[in-house]
Amino acid sequence: MPMTAQNVKNMPQNSKISARDVQVYYGENHAIKDVNVEIEDRTVTAFIGPSGCGKSTFLRCLNRMNDTIDVCRVEGAIELDGEDIYNKKVDPVQLRAKVGMVFQKPNPFPKSIYDNVAYGPKIHGLAKNKADLDEIVEKALRRGAIWDEVKDRLQAPGTGLSGGQQQRLCIARAVATEPEVLLMDEPCSALDPIATDQVEDLIDELRSQYSVVIVTHSMQQAARVSQKTAFFHLGNLVEYGETNQIFTNPKDPRTESYISGRIG
Repeated sequence: MPMTAQNVKNMPQNSKISARDVQVYYGENHAIKDVNVEIEDRTVTAFIGPSGCGKSTFLRCLNRMNDTIDVCRVEGAIELDGEDIYNKKVDPVQLRAKVGMVFQKPNPFPKSIYDNVAYGPKIHGLAKNKADLDEIVEKALRRGAIWDEVKDRLQAPGTGLSGGQQQRLCIARAVATEPEVLLMDEPCSALDPIATDQVEDLIDELRSQYSVVIVTHSMQQAARVSQKTAFFHLGNLVEYGETNQIFTNPKDPRTESYISGRIG
């Protein structure tokens, strides 16, 4: 959908991503139904809900990761800063530089720590020379809260780090291309409690620069790190609002049942 003055007027002031009437199909299976949501800038938004409810599927719509699945079809409109990300003119590779992603299991490339972070800036032409690249790598590793731990071994393999360090390296890799949005699909589910604390602290720091969207199976984590929460159930976005309101005074009985542990 092209951007019009009317669209701009209808978007909330702080909206970064606007999704309207989004449907997702896997073949005949209608996985996501009529999702409408405004995701704010410089805010952590948590997607919660039972396994298989559609939260990760919807997350992957936001950077067109579902394009890689042959049987998947996405309908409706998703706009980033008012631009339709599903427009044929949009290059998904460029889109994914703007909308970075961190996966459930840390997945560093089989390269050095330095090359893990330098890879994205190199392919997107963000560095003119080696000095530029060094600066980008250091800045990203600092943003990933891992610079002090790795600055003396940048040529060591990324796969040799601990699980929590690998996940922070993956976050550094995601922010190295100067994205505007950071998607995280259960980023702590493979980590121990100490590493989880470190990643949660990092998520809180990152929201000063990015719109962060996190899928989590942990309601406690959603309550700790997010300002907005969306509850998904059976492919529907049931309720969306301030995190505190969703957890203390949900409007929909399905949300209340999930939060109190009666469904899940």
